[in-house]
Amino acid sequence: MSTMRGRRLSDRMVPSLARVYSQRVPAPATPFILAAAVGIVAGLSAVTLTEAIELLHDLFFDRIGDALQDLGGSWMILWVPVLAALPVAFLVHRVASEARGHGVPEVMYAVEARGGRIRPRVPFVKAAASALTIGAGGSVGRSGPIISIGAALASTIAQWTRQSPEMMSLLVAAGAAGGVAATFNAPIAGVFFALEVILRRFNVRNFTIVVTSAVLANMVAIGFQGDNPGIELPPHALESAVEVPLYIGLGIAAAFVGVFFLRVLYLLEDVFEAMPVSSYLRVALGLAVVGALGFWHDEIFGVGFEVIESAAVGEIATGTLALLVVIKLFATSFTIGGGASGGVFAPSLFMGTMLGSLMGVGYNELLGDIAPPGAYGVVGMAAVFAAAARAPITALFIVFEMTRDYSLILPLMIGVATATVLAQLITRDTIYSVKLRRLGVDFTEERGRFAMEEVPVAEVMRTEMPRVRADERLDALASTLGQSRDNIAAIVDGTGAFRGLVSASDLTAALEREDPTLTAGDLEIGRPLTVSPDDSLREVVALLAEHNLHQLPVVARWDEQRLLGIVDQSDVLRAFSRISAGRPAGAPDRRQPIRRRIGASVLEAGVTPNSAFADRRLDQVAVPVGALVTELRRGGVVLVPRGDTVVRPGDQLSILVEPQAMVAVRALFALQGSPEPPAGPAASGERAD
Repeated sequence: MSTMRGRRLSDRMVPSLARVYSQRVPAPATPFILAAAVGIVAGLSAVTLTEAIELLHDLFFDRIGDALQDLGGSWMILWVPVLAALPVAFLVHRVASEARGHGVPEVMYAVEARGGRIRPRVPFVKAAASALTIGAGGSVGRSGPIISIGAALASTIAQWTRQSPEMMSLLVAAGAAGGVAATFNAPIAGVFFALEVILRRFNVRNFTIVVTSAVLANMVAIGFQGDNPGIELPPHALESAVEVPLYIGLGIAAAFVGVFFLRVLYLLEDVFEAMPVSSYLRVALGLAVVGALGFWHDEIFGVGFEVIESAAVGEIATGTLALLVVIKLFATSFTIGGGASGGVFAPSLFMGTMLGSLMGVGYNELLGDIAPPGAYGVVGMAAVFAAAARAPITALFIVFEMTRDYSLILPLMIGVATATVLAQLITRDTIYSVKLRRLGVDFTEERGRFAMEEVPVAEVMRTEMPRVRADERLDALASTLGQSRDNIAAIVDGTGAFRGLVSASDLTAALEREDPTLTAGDLEIGRPLTVSPDDSLREVVALLAEHNLHQLPVVARWDEQRLLGIVDQSDVLRAFSRISAGRPAGAPDRRQPIRRRIGASVLEAGVTPNSAFADRRLDQVAVPVGALVTELRRGGVVLVPRGDTVVRPGDQLSILVEPQAMVAVRALFALQGSPEPPAGPAASGERAD
């Protein structure tokens, strides 16, 4: 009876904390059940998107396009892509901005910075915008959209089932793998895309979860569309060792094409962003250019797999092959740069096939009939994508599975390796990393992140967590908590088995009631979130951030009643600092700890064009001693401020300020005489720390 009364008392005093600690650790089978659900949903989404694109292509070209040409002649076909501009612009600029562009960087951002969270509306908006863009002739592919759709649906499922950020990110990657597998009938490539590009880390758990989703998604797609290769190409093989230098030459050319593609893509995106016109007009202008290029060579409209097949069997003239490499590159860049929606995967394959076939023709003219040009087209297909995305394993397997031709394995490896290495030497940017950097995530800062993945809790945990018996009085509990650095204590039974937690705030509220019958057990918060010694620090960070906690109990993996210790935020931060400095996570830190200043407050304000922060790096602003920029919010996205972060007008800053520095900080926001910093759209003001 007293236990029930204590539970009600605890829930009434700290309901949010009680809800957090009442969650159960998922059963071992739960991740695989969720991955299976994600795979099925991703497969159905891929089939639906493909059918929608075909229906819209028929509507725009076979019906509306023919009608326009009957009215004004064949040149009217250039207006067909523009017909999709208004609805696409509305969807990507008014409903869900994440649906703009090729979608993969947004998925990577969700994994890197948001714990796998993607808004539930994104998959529907992305599907509609991409189907309209591609159906109307936009020079983009289906891969990026279905990756985004599968990942967003996976995130929604994970949020509905209240998964941890770590599991949510893993399911997002599984959704992306399922999308690739179902779209291209390529489950192996889907798995490696998720591991190589989205997660960027390989381990048994990640592999098995992602494989589950990819296999089921592929099975669903086969059930609706049949077991056919993504691209029908004749078989090719390495004819002679003399060809090896020729494939190296193709890899070199592919590296330059891949790097040039990503440069042009983001250059045009910047050009369109700088235009002083509405977003609707930008999309229309981009698609109008695509229409004009398509009127010249209609092969660049849409995904273009039929054109790839024609080039690989020698049905396209040499001069046309050269033109299509350039035209497709600019058509795709104008489509995405203008603000429409679609992927860059298929355009990379298209350009690679045209480039490889062109070089194959040239080799045969110079050296005789050394090998069919189609063989070089297949290798070029993989090499250009590998150079642009820096994903060589995915590039190899996607071509293997789409063509079902494994006889070119050696030329493919030569071309892909050459293109990847040379592209890496030319630039560290990839077609995904540039967009991520603009969102505030820099992949060059990977050292601490990957090290945190490898460091187990056992290296940083403390074993001196305070323990109290459930029957102890509140004065004994107060004495135990008063002698501890933590604001929680573990409640154990007579045998020492771990039962739950009690917090200092619960104790304070109970003492105010002056009830002499209360014991520590009455304040117990049962079934808390826990970690095990072999969990990684990355998992600890995810749980602390997701549930707004300061510490987590550490229990044995197979016996959750065996309490081993505690790990808290300061332990994690010290470990991260040591890792970043190149020291072991458990090494002693000789520096004095930074103590929190009493009386500091948080100033929240927006940045105007006239403030000292506008268009400057944070390390270039004379922020006074006693003030620290703790958070930067831009367009609904929270960024972690660093010294090289450039602050833009319209950004919202949160600054921790000591009283003596407040006047100087306010002056930074009001250079031209305004006595107060401008308030942003969010609630602005100061709050005691």
